[in-house]
This record gives sequence, C-alpha cells and structure tokens, in this order.
Amino acid sequence: MPTPNEDGTPRCVSCYAAARVPCTRCGTLAKAERRWPEGPVCLPCTDEVRFTHDHCHHCGKLAAVFRHEADGPLCPDCAGVTFAYRCPTCHSMGRLLQGECPRCRALRELNETFTGPDGFRSAQLAPLAEVLERYDNPYSLVLYLRRPGGQLIRAMAGGEIECSHEALDDLRQTTSVQQLRGLLVLSEVLEPRDEQLAQFKRDVRLCLDEVTHTHDRSILARYAQWHLMPLAHHRLERAGFNRFQRENLRRRLQTARQLLGYLRSRGRTLDKASQAIIDRWITANRPRQNYARPFLLWAATCGLAPENVAIATAIKTVDRSIMSDADRILTALKLETDTSQDIVDRVAGCLVLQYGQRADRLVGLTTDQVLVHPQEPGVLGLQLGRDPLWLRPRLSALLQQLIDERRPLAAPLRTHETPFLFPGLRPGQPMNPSTLQNRLSRLGIPSISLARNGAWLALVGAVHWKMLADILGTADGTAHAWHQHNGADRASYVASRLRAAQAPSGPE
Repeated sequence: MPTPNEDGTPRCVSCYAAARVPCTRCGTLAKAERRWPEGPVCLPCTDEVRFTHDHCHHCGKLAAVFRHEADGPLCPDCAGVTFAYRCPTCHSMGRLLQGECPRCRALRELNETFTGPDGFRSAQLAPLAEVLERYDNPYSLVLYLRRPGGQLIRAMAGGEIECSHEALDDLRQTTSVQQLRGLLVLSEVLEPRDEQLAQFKRDVRLCLDEVTHTHDRSILARYAQWHLMPLAHHRLERAGFNRFQRENLRRRLQTARQLLGYLRSRGRTLDKASQAIIDRWITANRPRQNYARPFLLWAATCGLAPENVAIATAIKTVDRSIMSDADRILTALKLETDTSQDIVDRVAGCLVLQYGQRADRLVGLTTDQVLVHPQEPGVLGLQLGRDPLWLRPRLSALLQQLIDERRPLAAPLRTHETPFLFPGLRPGQPMNPSTLQNRLSRLGIPSISLARNGAWLALVGAVHWKMLADILGTADGTAHAWHQHNGADRASYVASRLRAAQAPSGPE
C-alpha cells in the first residue's frame, strides 16, 4: 500500500522504510528504526531506550526507560508505545532477533542444527557444538549456522554426510568445507593431519581421474608417486609444506597431463616425442614451460622419453620497481607511532617496509621465532635465518604488544592458544597472505613487492649481501642479485675481508 511523502506524493512501503529522515530525538539524518508517536527515531536512540533500564515511576516495574519525566523514568508500556524489547526465554532486555534475545536465538538455532531426524542431538558432534557455543558474538553464530557451514553440520547431524576426512575430501573444497574441517579437528572429533599434504594427494587423485588413456595415467601416477610426492615430504620435513609449494607441484602434474594429452592428440606417445612437436607445444603454452621441464627431465631419466628431447629454462623477468625511500620511511614511521591502527597491521607493515619481508613468510611466523636479547632489556628479535634479526626498541615494543594482544580472527577460536603471530580465520592456520596484503594496501603501502624492493635496495647498500641472507633467511642468490642490482659485485666482499685481515695493528 503506498504511503504519502512529506509533500503528499505517494511512495511504496520499501522506499518509505528506507528513507533517511531527521531523528525526532537527536536530529540526525538517518533511516528510521522505529516510528513512535513523537516521530521517527534512529537506531542509536532506539538502542538507548532498549539498553537503559530502571523502575518506572508509574507502574513500578523494572523496564526500559522510554523517557525521563519530572516524577522519574517512564517505561514504554506506560507511555502507550508498543515496543518489544524483552526476551520471552531469559527475560533479558535489549535487542531482539526474531522475537528472542540474540544469545537465546543463537542457542536455539545451534540446538536445531545439531538435532538429527530422530529428534536427538548428535553425540558425535557434541564437542563441535561446545566449541561453537563459545562464539563471543551471537549474531556471528546465527549467521554462520545459516550459511553453508551450518548446512554442512546439519547434513552431518542428519547422516547425509559422514563425519570423516574422506567424506569432506569428496566435497568441493570451499572455504566453508575447510573451515568446518578445522573446527572438527579443533574439537577433536577428527584426527589432525597435515592439510596441505592431504590436499595434494587429493589433487593427484583428481588429476588422474581426468586421464582416459591407461598408459598416460600410469606415467602420471609414477611421476606423482616417485617424484612429486617425495618433494612434498622433503619440504614438509624441512620447513613445512605450504599452499604455494603445493600449488607449484599441482601445476607440474597438470602440465604433464596436458603435455601427454597433446602428444596423444597428435598420434604420438611420450617415448616417440620429437623436439619439433615439444617446441610447438611450448610455443602455445609458454607460461607452463618451467612446469613441463622437470617432467621431461624425469621421464628421460626413467627411460620414458627420448634423451635428446629437452625444454630450456624460461627466463624469469623480475619487477625491480621500488617504493621511494621517502614514502617508505614516512609510512614506517607512521605505523610505529599511530596508535589508532591495528597492531597486526603496524607490525606487519614495519617488517615489510624496513626488512623487505614477504607476506607469506610473515603470516607463518610463530612465537617460537621471537627472541629476547640477552644483554639489552626490552629488545626483541626474530629468527628468520641462520642469524637473529634484532629489532629496534620501538618496533620491539610493538612486537611485544602484538604477542600480548593477538587473537584468531574466527570467533570460536579466540579462547584457544595459537602459536602464530598473525592468526587466521581457519583453526590451526595463520592469516591468508592475500588478506594481509589487502590490509597493508589500505595503510598506504601500494604494493608489498614495491615496498620490499625499496627495503632490499636500501639494505644491500648498507649491509653486505651475505650477512643479509643469513639474517633475513633468504637465499644467497636472491641477496646477491640485489647486491648486483645496487651496482656492486661479489668480489667486493672478499676484498673487504682481505683488507680487514691485512689491516695493521699499530702505526706504521
């Protein structure tokens, strides 16, 4: 039914409800949360009534204070206003969500989610329900239970999905599936496992399922089992198998599948491949050149491909654009001193701007890598490489504040200890590097690569590249490349050491 505008013109109910009008109580131009006899009232003024409680001077009941009169506070009922603000379940006063307070509504939906068709709550998923009850924001819990994560829990409680890693692996690996798996591991319903290694095994299985020819599937299975999988286990034992390494191995396997499919479409097999046909495939798939080369080398070593057929290493182009020193230093100074910014962004931004750290390395930092200087109180350091990196006092104070205040992004995880300096949304996982990059870009860092390049160029001009490699935990080749880009050469280090060794101990 149309409602009249201020000038008398009709408008629909939706436009009438969404219109921004002056609040009768505070005068703010906003959407009307309620329209009382006195006029439209905004949300903050309505909440002030909801959350201000006192004994009404007219009826004597403890209720919300609709307004203050000369005789005392007056409740909405005595003021003649129909205003629901009392929860019928727990009788608390405040905002209501579908007729109940947010906490009671969240617990009701939680109970409905974990209740199976037989009318009883799932005993197997009871630990998960206890974890979800720890949500500090009931609105967030209701939102989660109504989204795909809650739908997956309902399917598990109803027996449609088995509560196991294998059943979850059969689903499309969305964020909801991965987060639910983490919560099940956190609540000890499922056994913990190395997730990236398990997901790589799933990648291998899916890739092999796409191959129709038996001989090609056999070659890919051998390549995955005897070459790629040992690489994954080796990296896992050394420093952990992360998602970037997993993606690299997955692309190698997918590239090998595409190459075999191309040869099969040309009536060739891998052992009959010629240099000309390999070159034609490389020309059409130039971005996959470095992924195909390891496969062809492995195949030639195993006698599956001709030894005289090869793929050259693609030349990588590196962007050497830098953030100006003035912008970089001023931004770092602002992050060190601006207390209005989040402590996570301040510490991460300083480590990027001052020490050229990558986002994927920062999110993997743990409290075990934080060091305390044995001789200088209050000075902290990070074990990024072979030698410790000691931070300046102001940055050390920020790092200590981060350690004291850090907490996971996910609501049900905030009561659990986490080893990561930058906890993430998923249980037992750090923050996503892309999330950290987006947060830093909002602080005036246009690009992490630009900030890193500027920091590295400044560092190699002041400290020798070999020392930087040992302190910052980067490869010698990377540090030396920046050393050369700065206009120096490798022999300068040897010459400086020789001059130091031959320096006279006294006056000549």
